Amino acid sequence: MKTLGRPVWDRRGRGRRASDYAHDGAGDLGPGALAALGFLGGVTLGVVLWSRQLHRSREDLFSSRPLRRLAALGYISGRPSIDNARLLRDYMRWEKRPILRRRAEQVLRQVEDYLDE
Repeated sequence: MKTLGRPVWDRRGRGRRASDYAHDGAGDLGPGALAALGFLGGVTLGVVLWSRQLHRSREDLFSSRPLRRLAALGYISGRPSIDNARLLRDYMRWEKRPILRRRAEQVLRQVEDYLDE
């Protein structure tokens, strides 16, 4: 609220000017701080959404869309387990596209190498 030098009346009926109040500026955020907060908020939101998308990717391994199948292979490559190795073997028998089948073979080798260690 701008007072433009006019008094502001408090509950006791005393007039005060805005300049009568001490103000240290601690609550003010400059444009740099607001930009940093906006950037961090955006990064956080992006990480959360990407994480949710990756968790859904495993379910997309047998999707009708090749790009989703590729994303699912990427998700599985980062989570080696016996179940994922079995799933990849089933997927390689099912997949018709040679490029995706080769990628599944690479991922299966990575998973098997990790499990052998």
